[in-house]
Amino acid sequence: MTLTDYRDRASVMIWVVLMGLAAQRYLILPERTITTQFFGSPVTLPVTVNTLLAALLAGLVATGTEAVVRAHPKGDWRRSRGRRGRVVPAAARPAKLPEQARLDVIQRSHWVYWGAPVALILVAVFLLPVAPSPVYWAMGIAGVAVTLGLAMAGIYYTVDPFQTGYRRARLGMNVLTYALALVLFLVVYRTRVRSIVSATEVLLVSSLLAMELLRGANRPTIMVALYAAITGLVLGQATWALNYWRLDSLTGGLVLLVLFYDIVGIAQHGLHGTIRRRIVVEYVLITIAAMALIWEFAP
Repeated sequence: MTLTDYRDRASVMIWVVLMGLAAQRYLILPERTITTQFFGSPVTLPVTVNTLLAALLAGLVATGTEAVVRAHPKGDWRRSRGRRGRVVPAAARPAKLPEQARLDVIQRSHWVYWGAPVALILVAVFLLPVAPSPVYWAMGIAGVAVTLGLAMAGIYYTVDPFQTGYRRARLGMNVLTYALALVLFLVVYRTRVRSIVSATEVLLVSSLLAMELLRGANRPTIMVALYAAITGLVLGQATWALNYWRLDSLTGGLVLLVLFYDIVGIAQHGLHGTIRRRIVVEYVLITIAAMALIWEFAP
């Protein structure tokens, strides 16, 4: 596949997603509620047009991301099959590229690339309906289009760690992921909804964002998914605890961002097997310094 193929696939997906987000402003569907018991207290979960649209657009974005990854020469692992149609075992591959051979096996599971785009769409579906005016709504739509396009480009150029531009693309994806995490934390903490809802939202989106950051470790997909799920679980529990404090939305969002940075960083070292006392002390000092700055300057 060529670069043109990747752009064509990305553009089709982006236009379909934008049409779905635009339809969100005009669709009116009957709202249904699901009532259940959670830890002895009644919980009512509304199923609205936003809920259905989030599920639909998340599926479309995941499918589009899969198409973008497969457009990369290293994105379709079936191209590395042997002459008889069987996958060549790692032990039978040329010894001069053991690292590349290992990455070819790891990259068969493409769903590890879906995290950031799906998280972006979930945040967009959550934010756009509360835009204060049509102008801000239009700016939000444009921002989603640009951000999603940059995410597709970043994903494409991070499929192969050995290709030119990988480091710049990886840095850009990291910046984008942390920016999405901050927006999520600020908005969720500002809404002050019940902990069962806000903590679940943070758990889900944080897991997706952590998966994007951790896939750069080039470890087996199941390990990346496990560490990402643990990261989301910790952030969800932290959100539940912070909801009992009367913190400003900016303060609460920054605290969650610092915690997210710490957990992801430690998880990355865990995947690489490089956790040492020096690493732990470094993150402790960074956390203390960040919390001091938040306490001093945040409202």
